[in-house]
Amino acid sequence: MKVRPAGSMMTLADSMERVVEIPDREALMVYLLDNFDFWEPTPENVTCKFYARDERIDWDTHLICIDGKAALFADGPIP
Repeated sequence: MKVRPAGSMMTLADSMERVVEIPDREALMVYLLDNFDFWEPTPENVTCKFYARDERIDWDTHLICIDGKAALFADGPIP
């Protein structure tokens, strides 16, 4: 799965420059702990749900949240 920041403070182009490939849930947890440790991600508080189809980038965009806070957009569900 590919992920990118979900922050609204950057353009889509800026966000796409930060795309990272994540192979599985374990790697996602490592990425979240490395980049979002201030939100204390755990397997229990990390969720992923369908957000929208983004034709601009050909993604069925899913939103990954930590304890209900938007962290990342993904190109599909967590494997």
